[in-house]
Amino acid sequence: YGRKYNQSLPLNDKSLTDILRSENVSIRPRATAPLGATSILRDSYVPQYLKDHNRHPTALQWSVSKKRNMDQVISLLAKDFIPAVPCTCTPGISGHGGIYEPNQPFPITPNLRFALQTTILDISPSKVADLDETDSLQEYADTFRHTVKLEYEEQMRLFEHYSLYQHQLKPMTNNTARILIPGILDARPSLSIADIVLLRPIQPIVMYQPDYHGRLTFTPNTLEIQSRIVDLVRGRKDEPDSVVISWELDIGQTELLKDDRFLREYNIRFVPNESLPQKCNTALGWLKGLSKPQQQNVKDLLFPVVAPMVKPLSHDQMSCDMSGLAGDFRSSDVLKPLNEAQASFVRMIRARTLDPTFESTRPACILTGPAGTGKTKTLIAAIADVLGLREQDKTNKNRILLCAPSHAAADVLTERLTAILRRDEIFRMYSSSRPSTTVSGKMLPFTVTIPGSDTFTLPSPAAWTKFRVVICTCMDAHILYRAQITNYAIRTKRQCFLSYLRSKTPIGLNFGGSEVTCSKEPFFSHLFVDEAGQATEPEVLCPMSVVLDPLPGEQKVEIALIGDPRQLSPRIYSETAAMHGLGRSFMERILKRPVDCIGRGESHILGPDTLNSLDGPGSSLLDLIRYYAKIDGQEQLTIFLTENYRGHPSFLMMPSALFYYDRLRSAKNLGLDSLSYWIERLRSVEALTNRVELAVEAPASCEDNMNMYRQVHRQDKWPIHFRAVKGKDTSVSLDTFTGTDSWQNSEEADTAVEIVDALIQSGVAPIKIGVMSPFRGQVVAIRKRCRAKHYHDVNVGTIENFQGVEQDVIILSLTRSNPAFVENDVKRRMGLFGMPKQANVALTRAENLFIVIGNPESMWEDQLWRQWLLFCFRNGLWYGEGLEEWDSVKSGFNDANFVEMLEQVDDESNDTDSVVVSTMEKIHRVHSTDECKSEEIGLNVQKASAEGMLARICHD
Repeated sequence: YGRKYNQSLPLNDKSLTDILRSENVSIRPRATAPLGATSILRDSYVPQYLKDHNRHPTALQWSVSKKRNMDQVISLLAKDFIPAVPCTCTPGISGHGGIYEPNQPFPITPNLRFALQTTILDISPSKVADLDETDSLQEYADTFRHTVKLEYEEQMRLFEHYSLYQHQLKPMTNNTARILIPGILDARPSLSIADIVLLRPIQPIVMYQPDYHGRLTFTPNTLEIQSRIVDLVRGRKDEPDSVVISWELDIGQTELLKDDRFLREYNIRFVPNESLPQKCNTALGWLKGLSKPQQQNVKDLLFPVVAPMVKPLSHDQMSCDMSGLAGDFRSSDVLKPLNEAQASFVRMIRARTLDPTFESTRPACILTGPAGTGKTKTLIAAIADVLGLREQDKTNKNRILLCAPSHAAADVLTERLTAILRRDEIFRMYSSSRPSTTVSGKMLPFTVTIPGSDTFTLPSPAAWTKFRVVICTCMDAHILYRAQITNYAIRTKRQCFLSYLRSKTPIGLNFGGSEVTCSKEPFFSHLFVDEAGQATEPEVLCPMSVVLDPLPGEQKVEIALIGDPRQLSPRIYSETAAMHGLGRSFMERILKRPVDCIGRGESHILGPDTLNSLDGPGSSLLDLIRYYAKIDGQEQLTIFLTENYRGHPSFLMMPSALFYYDRLRSAKNLGLDSLSYWIERLRSVEALTNRVELAVEAPASCEDNMNMYRQVHRQDKWPIHFRAVKGKDTSVSLDTFTGTDSWQNSEEADTAVEIVDALIQSGVAPIKIGVMSPFRGQVVAIRKRCRAKHYHDVNVGTIENFQGVEQDVIILSLTRSNPAFVENDVKRRMGLFGMPKQANVALTRAENLFIVIGNPESMWEDQLWRQWLLFCFRNGLWYGEGLEEWDSVKSGFNDANFVEMLEQVDDESNDTDSVVVSTMEKIHRVHSTDECKSEEIGLNVQKASAEGMLARICHD
């Protein structure tokens, strides 16, 4: 019908059945499954002729995207960074001509029609290797090349869901056009700047041409226009989101698209840009291109098996006092004293810097710990130490490449470094595909743009010598590799240039009695990767291809990874690619890799698989979370920060037990006035509903120290609130943009806004409140409700949006209410049930007040959230709805086996035989019974003394 009348089916005017019958189309009944609670609606109906329009071959193809690239400046830098001269090096190091030409990227031509195909090929097992077993760089590179390809193809398939049919454009005056799409910025995978946009006019383009007799005839032509995204704009109030694309038409093209009879409509498709797989494959190609001796020198970094030897620091070299730093520290905490673990990391970097290696690159040293433990502060202190800023060393020649997986994280590091470095000592590098108009104004002083343009470029060769820190994303480090600004290329150019000069002066070059020599230090002495737990291994290889000089006998770079492998992993959409290693960060793989230690045994930082791993003389959990212990002056490979400076101690109790092996300690100084303020604000929230109460049989005595945790005692000074709401989760793909996480829970959204309203009415500024949900659909629902109340300053976002962010008040909406959907959530790696890393992020964002909204029935089915429910119940923090089967809670107290960490709970057991109670909860919990309180104090002092915490317990 649509093909016959060239229009879509008018379902609003006439039923589909009547239309088909009027066209003499037979209708056969089809058996369908009943619509149930777990039924998911398919995508909106699109007439087949519109879909076929995208598959038809095209007679015309236009490209209307503005070319933004650095190819010209990259070529100039490759040639002129150190002037090109005829190579006169000794035969052993000859053949350096290629270093004066830019490294070419891995050739990738996107298959723009891939997502239109219906056949999906399965992965070939021969193309992947077990990355935990292999130490072959060939297998390593081949595995990641294949998984990167799988991920790119999966994203192309998912992008096809964003296709638009019979859609209109809004041309702008600056050679751009705007596509209005409700909710597109909330879709996952998300669109990005430089993604490809394909537009096909519905009506053919009519071109007039003279025939054989000279008469004008018109020929209809199918046209496809290829453009690129230049900006993404979120709609305000009731306006839809906008995708801004390049629209640089010449006069002839503009005239051909004009038609006075109708408004031009297009079929629009989106294709992810090829830069990600291209950059990853370029780095993998660099790795495969190394000679065998060079590959052997890189293996110690990628597949460490033995802890490195480092010369111990002398007594005079142990100080980590940063008070001598010069700079503007009004908004920085770098001058605050480091705790012992933080200082250990700085000393570790210092020891490696003072005792460089010349054979093979050492395994990366790692700084890890949960949010709030001061990882970024420690990183800035280590950078200051490496650059000689602490002792004002004017002869220090060290230069740092500082990378992060996201622009947001790189921008934060840039802002933090401005406190200790001058403006001309920092270079924030962006790809030319990103217009400068999309970058924060705070970053622009540290960038370079083409004069009179919004296109980023690279500095001149002379400027690079002034930079002390170059900051970019892991992917954008690919630019340095292409421009031959690498340790290997620069060292080789230095040698070539020196050899050439010496060849012109037989007696040697002497100026003022001194012979000219070239610097032996690597151009980048250090590589730091922040938020390394969120970067894929091929991403991290991009900066490694810049700093690694695999030639034996040359000084090697020192590498450090900073992050938390217990929180967000790389976001991967291909289940097969994730299963074969792309979903695990380089940091996490290295931390799980056994390393032979000096003097004693070791496991890995993520802790033992079973409690039995703790058995053995002299072993302790603290030993098992390091590569090796500090013996004979040797420094650790890994530092695990445990002292937390963020939030109330109650915020750390469950994360410590659930994710960090009961090792966290609160180091925040709690002001009584501040705590009282937030407790008063919490009372306004508690007044909205009743507290859940259940009579639990009191213990007969306190002889068993754990009996005190079988009784419910309300902790009215803990700023935690659980609001139980039994809502319904519904798919909203028809109301907003189709995405993989377009779920909403109206009851929870209403409750979240009700709580926001109560807090604001009690005096809390909206800007201090953050509301988050794991689902984009719920974020949209809460955001709309907040805007309706004019709460525009309330920060509403997903879990990923709050990574690395701390907020005074956090309201978490779990959203998922139907347990039947959880299996699908885990498969798609979304939600908070069955996803411990996402749950960890969600539970560690609050600074002063933490509120959770969820369905207790669904939470009880999840091992992690069941422990959270028991925590809230025994401490009187549970409000709203209760459980239908309260006997489960009773048994959880009467027959429970109390343990201190989740790893001690039997994974095969799905009941409440074990209850997790962290050491921090034992320390801070207040009981009403004097006898139990006395027993508690005795237990706490004994526990604290064993762990060196006696001073803090006395203070508490």
